Amino acid sequence: MSKHVVILGGGLAGLSCGYELVQRGHRVTILEREAHVGGMASSFIEDGEEYWTQDFGPHRFHSQDQNLIEHVRDILGDNVVTAQRLSRIVMFNKFFHYPLVASNALKNMPRHLVVKALLDYAWVRFLDSTRLRRFSDRDFESWVTRRFGKTLYRLFFGQYTEKAWGLHPSKISSDWASQRITLLNLWDTIKKTLQRPDAGDTPRTLVRSFIYPKYGGIGELPRGYARRIEESGTGSQVLTNAPAVRIHRDGMRVTGIEYGKHKRLMIDADEYVSTIPVTALAKALAPRAPDHLIQKVNALEYVSIVFVYLKLNRPSVSPDSWVYLPEKHLTIHRISEFKNFSPYCAPKDKTMICAEITCRRGDEIWRASAERLQEIAEKDLMSVGLIGPGEVLEAQIRKIPFAYPVYDLDYRDNLQPVMDYVHGLENIRTTGRQGNFRYNNMDQSVEMGRKLGLELATGESTDHDKVATGKEYFG
Repeated sequence: MSKHVVILGGGLAGLSCGYELVQRGHRVTILEREAHVGGMASSFIEDGEEYWTQDFGPHRFHSQDQNLIEHVRDILGDNVVTAQRLSRIVMFNKFFHYPLVASNALKNMPRHLVVKALLDYAWVRFLDSTRLRRFSDRDFESWVTRRFGKTLYRLFFGQYTEKAWGLHPSKISSDWASQRITLLNLWDTIKKTLQRPDAGDTPRTLVRSFIYPKYGGIGELPRGYARRIEESGTGSQVLTNAPAVRIHRDGMRVTGIEYGKHKRLMIDADEYVSTIPVTALAKALAPRAPDHLIQKVNALEYVSIVFVYLKLNRPSVSPDSWVYLPEKHLTIHRISEFKNFSPYCAPKDKTMICAEITCRRGDEIWRASAERLQEIAEKDLMSVGLIGPGEVLEAQIRKIPFAYPVYDLDYRDNLQPVMDYVHGLENIRTTGRQGNFRYNNMDQSVEMGRKLGLELATGESTDHDKVATGKEYFG
């Protein structure tokens, strides 16, 4: 029997979930807050005298699941290219490969730091193996120091992490390190430098090639889903500028969604899916969730990002897909160049750099003027020699308030009761990065959504909630 499913959020998880449902004859209505679909996987196109596309930072689609890759290729059709990933770190005005390559790191580091790094690593391995020092592994700083030594921790991990998250690494959960750092320690780095793993065992960090839309930026993937859903013949809709404002319930059963920016409308369904921030979901419940739960919700944080797009009067800045800028005297923490994803993202004789600045919603960076943000980005890029004076033709600013969930030391204790309560609602499921307060990758958001859509359509368990919970998903 066909059912109607309302999905909150038109990002990749919500759209892929809706796609699987309509493929099996069900009707879906997707409610998206913004004027466009895609969430962080959105793109913006300028198609006037010159053609430009811009994403919210770098996005590459790769998976070891060939079925998933073929699925995405099907959604994109002929509009696809295969790109080669290069990402590096800029320090001491030199480029270091990321993931770390021992020979490159040793060549570029000042000699006194090379000696110090090797001695630190030997010392920490001695302390750990003899149990003369107990490493807690509770926080990011301890986890990385135990495996790489103090010098490499400080240079390649600590300062960037503090800059990107706005927290000292000793206050960040080691979950972040264990999920995002594929390399086990310095010796593992050396081994992987000398001998790459077989293709089937390649950690995500080491994967070089990926697929990307030829035209339109990464946003062509969510736009492709939206077209398929609305053309499915099921009466399904993807509504933009339609934020969910209230989630009405009778006890623990959702009875309808109140949505809209200016005019409020109501919609009900047989079942519901939420891919919006789980904090927003909990706060939108009517009647209101218990006060003690709201206190837990308020303790969960998200990093916000300001994106500064600089159009440059030169064909290229670097061959890198993205570059990390960890040094503390720089404000921006990462840049990406979209022409290195697809050469059609900008005119042949020009290019665009996307500079990212993490912050908190409402802070000084978030409130800064466009002129001030452009000034910061230009100054930082000139100081490391990536651009020269007078090369910027134009700047644009975009912002995302809920970008990355913050894994502070208490996040598990605060998150668990919130998820338990939300999962106690009878007819609404959560999925995706925001819905699960989980820092996962783009392919995992698609996988989560597809599995949940299949489960709702067939009633068969797909373990959609286990995607991106194991170390094998990260790197």
